[in-house]
Parts: sequence; structure tokens; C-alpha cells
Amino acid sequence: MNIYISVVSHGHAEMIKQINCLPQLAKQFNVVLKCNKPQDAEALNEWCAENNIVIIKSDYGLGFGKNNNFVFDYCKHKLNMQGEDIFIVLNPDLHITAEQIAELVENMQRDRVAFAAINLFKNDEKTIYDNSIRKFPTLKDFFQSFIFGVNKCIIDKSTVFTPTPVDWTAGSFMAIKASHYQQLSGFNEKYFMYCEDIDLCYRSQLLKVPVVYYPTIHALHFAKHANRSVFSRHFMWHLQSTFRFLIYKFTHRLS
Repeated sequence: MNIYISVVSHGHAEMIKQINCLPQLAKQFNVVLKCNKPQDAEALNEWCAENNIVIIKSDYGLGFGKNNNFVFDYCKHKLNMQGEDIFIVLNPDLHITAEQIAELVENMQRDRVAFAAINLFKNDEKTIYDNSIRKFPTLKDFFQSFIFGVNKCIIDKSTVFTPTPVDWTAGSFMAIKASHYQQLSGFNEKYFMYCEDIDLCYRSQLLKVPVVYYPTIHALHFAKHANRSVFSRHFMWHLQSTFRFLIYKFTHRLS
């Protein structure tokens, strides 16, 4: 059983080098870095070669889901990834150790888990949680979040101490058995950005495969959220993705 890690750089070249997480992971796992901008490819090409990281320098300007699907297909057809292997989606602004990934995969095998999430923090002291695990949202939840900044879907991580099924986890870190990712057909590429992670988890739940959250597996997330003010490009992407998910959720009810 092998581990394949998908990282997409969309102008993150300097951050990736500064965090310096990937060279350590590449010593034990298959790390594939997909550049979404030509300047990333230029900045990271030599660095990747020095650190045994596979770099993909083509098909620029894709959305989050399509990029990770591209990497999955590359791992399957070029790197011989098998169904029993683990495919990990890893944000470029995230730091995790190889030991934590190895422990996660060991737990997944022991518990026969096909889809896993981990505990993300926003600071080195691990006192500020990243709200990366949540309940599936309703139209009311989205409305309250957009208008009032109130999100009742967030799960309080301070109350979870053992591996626990959750509705969905953020795409900043996902560990999925390759055969299950294949069964789901990966991310829905109709989502350019936002909600594709909710959609993937929801479709997994429809197949009776929940996301299992492992609170003792830690990583640090240096998240920087794009401008989502009304009428900004990111806000419009978010709005479109929200309605796409809600329509799908309404027409495909969980039993």
C-alpha cells in the first residue's frame, strides 16, 4: 500500500518553499505538485527536481476539483497507483509531518476507513482550531453565513476526542482510498471553486461511506481566505457553488 499526495499551486510557489513541508514528505511518499500557473512551474521546477517531487507543468487555469482529478489520473496512469493505495489532497498552505500521515493511514487501515479527515490548527501552539469539519449546510445556514457571518454548521473540535464520523471536511486535507475516490469519480468539476469538498463528502455519504475525523492527527493550516465581498469574483463563485450544492442535496436526499 502506497501513499500519493496531491498539491496544487496557484501562485503559492514561495509559500511552498517557505513552509518546506513537501521535501520531507517526498522522502517517504509520492508527492505530486500540479502547477496552475506558468510562473509556478518556472519557480518550482528546479526545487522539485532537487527534492524528489513530481511536478506537473501543463493544463493551467483549472479549478480546484479538476486540478486534483488531474493529479489522481496522473498517479493512476503514470505512477501506478492502485485501488488499495491512499490518495491525499493537501493544500499548499498546510504543514504536516510524515509521521502524522503514516499514523493516519495506519489508523485508516486498522479501522477500515476509506475517507478520513484530521485536526487542523491555525497556530503553532495548537490553541486555535481551524473549523475544517462541519455539518451539511441548509439554505438557511448559507444565508446566515453570508449575511450575518454566523455559521451553525461548525463542529466544536474541543468536544471530540476519538475517531468520529462527520458530515464533511474541508478540501485543505482529505485522505481517501484510491478505489473510493475512483468510485466517486473524484471531485465534481462543475464546481470551479468552493463547495466541491462538501459535494464530494455528500456523495460519499450517499454511498454509505462517511468521513471519519481523527482528532489526534494534527497539521498546521496557514489559511488566507480570498476576498469574498459582495460582487467580487470569489463571492460570485461561492454563490454559484452554494446553489449548485443545495440543488443536488435537495434532489439526492440522504436516507
